Amino acid sequence: MVIHLMIEHEHLLTKETLMKRIRSAAKGQCPQKLKGALSLEIRLFDHMPFDIADCQKKRTYAEKGLIRPVHVSIFQPNLQHIQEALHSIADEVPLQMVDLRVSQFYSMCPRVEIIINTVGGGTRPSPKKETSI
Repeated sequence: MVIHLMIEHEHLLTKETLMKRIRSAAKGQCPQKLKGALSLEIRLFDHMPFDIADCQKKRTYAEKGLIRPVHVSIFQPNLQHIQEALHSIADEVPLQMVDLRVSQFYSMCPRVEIIINTVGGGTRPSPKKETSI
């Protein structure tokens, strides 16, 4: 099962508002709790700085992902907020994540994209060790 959430955000979006939007979108697409291993991809699209937005060439490069944010990362607090918000569709999000990818981009339309994918057929017991005599 693949769940793709797109959360548009304005400048200075509060933690509570971001989490409320993620919960609402997640519950709308996935009414039951997810079980088993999860793959999570997060794409953060930041406001484009004025020096890039005013130059057509730089803006085109930024929209294609060739110019990306390299300043102090904002994704660490956002990652924690997203994990908290996803408890509405998965009880143990940090423990269920087996694959995580976070990317930052510039955009004229700031947003957060979250792609959740179930991995395999659910939880599996650890393989039993074989011993040779």
